[in-house]
Amino acid sequence: MYAVGNSVMAVLLDNVSLFLLWTVYMHSVSNGQDIVYHWKSLDYSWPNSTVKQQYIADKQFIVENNVISGIKVLDGNVYVTVPRWKPGVPSTLNKIITNPTNIEESILEPYPTWRMQTLGDCGALQYVQSMEVDPNTGYMWIIDVGRINIQTDQPQNICPAKLIIYDVRNDRLVHVHEFPDAVVSRTSNFMNDIVLDYVNGVATFAYITDSADAKLIVYDHNRDTSYYFKHASMEIEPGTETIVVGDNNVTTRVTIDGIAMSSDFHFVYYCALNAYWLYRVPTNVLRNTSAIFYVETVGRKIDLTGGMVFTDTALYYGGLTTNAVYKWSFGQVNNQEMILSNNTSLRWVDSLAMDDQQNLWLVANGLDLFVAGRMDFAKTHMYIWKIPMGENGYLSSAITRTKDETSSVIIG
Repeated sequence: MYAVGNSVMAVLLDNVSLFLLWTVYMHSVSNGQDIVYHWKSLDYSWPNSTVKQQYIADKQFIVENNVISGIKVLDGNVYVTVPRWKPGVPSTLNKIITNPTNIEESILEPYPTWRMQTLGDCGALQYVQSMEVDPNTGYMWIIDVGRINIQTDQPQNICPAKLIIYDVRNDRLVHVHEFPDAVVSRTSNFMNDIVLDYVNGVATFAYITDSADAKLIVYDHNRDTSYYFKHASMEIEPGTETIVVGDNNVTTRVTIDGIAMSSDFHFVYYCALNAYWLYRVPTNVLRNTSAIFYVETVGRKIDLTGGMVFTDTALYYGGLTTNAVYKWSFGQVNNQEMILSNNTSLRWVDSLAMDDQQNLWLVANGLDLFVAGRMDFAKTHMYIWKIPMGENGYLSSAITRTKDETSSVIIG
């Protein structure tokens, strides 16, 4: 038996108290109080049952090829993507609604319309992996890969890649930018994620990751032009190709994937999916098509990750091998911490987003099982979480925060 001093005992009791509080918190969120949607399989808001049966008969709707990936929230509405990785995905961009014939069920309503989901129509959406919504304007910035079935042996290069700006609040098309083939390849691109950059009170630039060709694509809205940067930091790290999730091993080679904008619009952060290291580049470099690319190494993440998002206080990212969400608070000594973990409902955190009410939203979809052909659609694998954070997203009040601001990031 050892004697323990009062001060040491106080520290021990404090640590025990913190541990108990953390355990209670982890238990409560793991029990699903913040899980707002979950699915075994997806269904859509069909015009009628005849149309649905025709889609099934024509193999335009193959249930086991439909998995939710991207997420954004605007004015209380939740928008999600269903990538056309394989055949049989009827709608690639959707809004979650309640099934009018079964209020206990949530289904997907094609957004903005069914017609905009038409395969082979280059004026419609072919394959949307991600989008960004701007709460200041109500605009949705949608990246369309233009290619489909890219996870099969026979990908189809149907249309040029494009960026669509859509006014959600007024239901109107604002602008379409078709990427030149020299910027975004029509036959090999995998445009993955997007962030916006405010300059002088206006969303002026969009930065997009291309996970197939290892590029950071820049779109200049004022000039309606696009260009790209390439750098070794955008490639995969050797030895990370095999990702172990529970009892499943999945082999991938996904380059630059996750991207996040700092809340002051001074830096873009990015990483490859198959990489631990996080990098950042000043926006005043990206805004200049002739700039010499300059990149900084931020540090090593605890886990591999796909999606990430910045708030006004920290960076949040998903941990693919640990089924977790991490918070990275820059400027602190021990600046990375796990804030959520669940081996079932947080398996493969694919995308994260902040709404305009200080909530963090995320999609966990068990994608490792989908890629390996092991997903059991009789079990729940797709989850959407909503977590109150008390923090603002990077786009919050961006108009006023950047009005008349001259961006100046000193390099060196």
